[in-house]
Amino acid sequence: MRSVIIARGLGPGVYGTYAIVVAFVGLIQEFLNLNVGTALIKFGAVYHTENRNDKLMAFVKAGMLVSLIMAIVSVVFIGLLCVISYDTFIDKPDLEWFIIGYAIAASITYVNSISRAMLRLHYKFRMSSIIQMIMDVVETLAIAVAVFFYPKNLNVFFVAIIITRFLNGFICNLLAYYELKKELLPYLSAPMLLIKDERKSIWDFIFGNSIGNSLKTIISQGDILLLGIISGPQQVGFYAVAKKLAYSVLTLSDPLVQSIYPQISKLLAEKKYKEMKNMLVRITSFALIPGLIFIVATFFLNEWIIKTVYGIEYLPATTAFLYFVIGAVLGASTFWTLPLVQGLGIVRIRIKVYIATILLGTTLAYLLVPTMHNSGMALALLITNMMNMLIFIYVAEMKVNNLIKIQESTQPHHHPL
Repeated sequence: MRSVIIARGLGPGVYGTYAIVVAFVGLIQEFLNLNVGTALIKFGAVYHTENRNDKLMAFVKAGMLVSLIMAIVSVVFIGLLCVISYDTFIDKPDLEWFIIGYAIAASITYVNSISRAMLRLHYKFRMSSIIQMIMDVVETLAIAVAVFFYPKNLNVFFVAIIITRFLNGFICNLLAYYELKKELLPYLSAPMLLIKDERKSIWDFIFGNSIGNSLKTIISQGDILLLGIISGPQQVGFYAVAKKLAYSVLTLSDPLVQSIYPQISKLLAEKKYKEMKNMLVRITSFALIPGLIFIVATFFLNEWIIKTVYGIEYLPATTAFLYFVIGAVLGASTFWTLPLVQGLGIVRIRIKVYIATILLGTTLAYLLVPTMHNSGMALALLITNMMNMLIFIYVAEMKVNNLIKIQESTQPHHHPL
C-alpha cells in the first residue's frame, strides 16, 4: 500500500529518482553495517542453551557500541560521496542535504537490528510484529499526507520520510526495552570482557557475514543504480514499482524468516540435524504449490494488475512484474536458505557466490537493458537469484549431510546378544 501511494503521488520520473536515492544510501550503509543482530542470534542461542545470560548482555552492550560507531562512519562517508560524486548517480540537483538527513535517519537501523534480534532470540515474535505494524502505519500515514498535499514534490516527501524514520527507530527500541527489561536488567552490569574468549570466532562470523550481506545488497539495490545509469530515472520508476509489488509476496514469508533463524540456530546447537532437515523439506513443499498457481495467474493478469494498482502510466512495468513474481515465489518457498547458511557458519561461500552473481548480473544487465529496458534488468536479477538459491541449497545440503554422518559415526552401536 505504501509503495502504491508513493508511486501514484510522485509519478514514474520522480519516483525513479527517489528509488535511486534510497538505493544509493542503502547500498553504502549496508557495506558499513556489521549486522551485529545476526551474530547476536547465532551466539546468543548458545548462551541461552548454556544459561549464560550475563554473556548475552555483554554481547548486547558491545554490539550497541560497535553499531553506533559504524552508524556515524556511514553518515560521514555518504556526506563525502555527495560532495565528490553526486552527479554520477542523482540527476536532480539540490538533494544533497535531504540525502544526508535520510542517511542519518536510516542509520538508526544499525541499533534497531540488535533490538529485533533480542526479541527474536527470546521468541517475542508477537511484540516484534506489533513494532513492525506500528512503524508501517506511522510511515504510511506521513507519506500519504505528504503526497496528497504536495504531489510530485520530492523535497517535502523526503522531510516526511526522515521524520518517520527517526520516530520509528525510537518506537522500535523503546518497545523492545519494555518487553525485555525483566530479562536484561539483572545482567545490566555484565562487563563486555565476559565474551573475550569468543571474540575471535564472533569477529570472524561478523566480518564474513557482513561481507556477504554487503555483496547481497549490491545485488538487491545495485540493480536500481545500474539501471539508472544505463536508462535513467523513468525506467527505474517502472522497475521499482514492479519489484515492490511482486516482492510484496515475500512479506507473507517475512515473519517466518524472522523466526526460522533462531529455530535453526537452536536445532543446530542441540545437534538435531535430521529434525531440522525434515522441517525445511515440509515447509518448502507446503509453500511451493500455491506459489506456482500464483505465477500462472500473474501471467494472464499482469497488465490488469499493474494498471489497477499503479495506473496506466506504469504499464511499461508489466513484463518486469512477471519476472519479479517468479523470483518472489521461489524466494518465499525457500526463505530458509540464507538463515540455514548463516546458522551452519558457512558464510565464506556467500562471498564467492555473491561476487560471481554481481559479475554475471552486471554482464547480463549491459546485454539486456539497452533493448529490454526495465524488464531486461528484471530478467538479469531473476537469473542471478536462481543461481544463488541453487548453489546455497546444494552447499547447505552437503554440510548438513556431513554433520549427520559424523553424528551417526560417533553414536554407540548396540549389538544384539
